[in-house]
Amino acid sequence: MTKTSAKTNGASGSFASIQDALDNIQTKLEVPAAARDFVKRTAASARERAETAHSGAADLTEGVEKFAVSMAGGYAKLTRGLLDLTLANVQHSLSTVEKLAGAKSVNEAVQLQADFIRDNAQANFDHVRNAAEDARTTLAHGAQAVQTEIFKLYGGAKAA
Repeated sequence: MTKTSAKTNGASGSFASIQDALDNIQTKLEVPAAARDFVKRTAASARERAETAHSGAADLTEGVEKFAVSMAGGYAKLTRGLLDLTLANVQHSLSTVEKLAGAKSVNEAVQLQADFIRDNAQANFDHVRNAAEDARTTLAHGAQAVQTEIFKLYGGAKAA
């Protein structure tokens, strides 16, 4: 046991002297002021670039969100329009059936059927035309929003 303790004390003494030497060297070493300033400037520049990138990404995300909301709103409007058109067609058809039931002659029934087909076709055509115009307008506004956001993101950078 005594030999082991002596060896440990000897080894720890060597390590202690190395530790003292390292501590002594570390207290004497100084980082030059120019190096510290360089690191501070680089860190500040990197922070500014990160904030600029974050701001650009946030603006782009906002534009995409507006576009998505616009598209969802356009889809909802189209769906509501189709539901309204379906109800109008069913109501018009049932109204025509009631009129046909009251027809007193074949000629009157044929005229009612012809009027139904003409009115129904015109109403459906008008609805499809309006829906197409709404879809075109929604897509145009969405594309303009995306184009604006892309220009904001990349338009500021000039080609070298």
